Amino acid sequence: MPTCEERYKQIQEMIGQQQYNEAIAALDQLVTKYNGFAPAQLDLGNLYYTAGQLDKALTHYELSVQLEPENPLYLKNLADLLYSEKKDVARALELYESILSLRPDDIQTLMIAGHLCVSLEKFEDALDHYNRVLDIEPWNDEAQQFVDRIQQKGEHVDGDMDPVTDYRRCQELVDSGQIDAALAGLETLVEKHPDFAIAYNDLGVLYYQRGDKQLCKQFYEKAVELQPENANFKKNLADFYLIENGEVENALEIYLSVLTDDPEDIDVLMVAGKICSAMGKTESAKTFYERVIDVEPWNLEASEALDKLAKSPEQ
Repeated sequence: MPTCEERYKQIQEMIGQQQYNEAIAALDQLVTKYNGFAPAQLDLGNLYYTAGQLDKALTHYELSVQLEPENPLYLKNLADLLYSEKKDVARALELYESILSLRPDDIQTLMIAGHLCVSLEKFEDALDHYNRVLDIEPWNDEAQQFVDRIQQKGEHVDGDMDPVTDYRRCQELVDSGQIDAALAGLETLVEKHPDFAIAYNDLGVLYYQRGDKQLCKQFYEKAVELQPENANFKKNLADFYLIENGEVENALEIYLSVLTDDPEDIDVLMVAGKICSAMGKTESAKTFYERVIDVEPWNLEASEALDKLAKSPEQ
């Protein structure tokens, strides 16, 4: 009879072969037999998340953390789902703080924790996180910008001098569906604070939703100009170039710059693969899709793309 580890390795092979239903059934048996087995709980969470079954994904991510509460990967998967899908900011922040207690130099987690503290109006805590980023990366423009804005908030009573609070109010307007008011607020904000990059990005998003592509492009480009290392801003601009303007080469150049900073960005790896495939750069496309599989062995879309490339006439 195979050991737990041997059976788990067999299940990993099922996932690699896209036998997802069989893998889920086998993982369920494994966690029942071996009293939880945290790695299998994580895999179940990932498989259910990929399938769009968020409640089941949440259950298994929770179980993985209960079993191994000091595993940063398990904590991050749970925190990311709570933040991005469930909008449970307070709980997500607790988990990100737990990650930082284990990995105090994790730049990405420090930035996320800082942003969540701002959204909860915990400005001193936010400053601690952003300043920690600057201790590690003194050149980090995004962290410096938030430090400057929060410090201005403490120095000035006048709301006109508080872009962080003004920006948060604009976000609340967007969340409540008051788009006209949000646009007006963001435009006023960038007039007063012309280097507040995230407001330009949000203006681009809102004008895109309104169908004003010219203004959208203008604001996306301004956001990237102000913060050329911000991956989200670059992805928004690259997506616009690709989808709306058909500027394939320009879009690919930006996507590749994102991958330089984060070589495991699944969304960008997939887009880069699709672009290269469309341009006839089969080997480059294959490289991107294989990288996706390295990071997410269960990624069905990447597996199917590789199968198509293998069957193409060029092969």
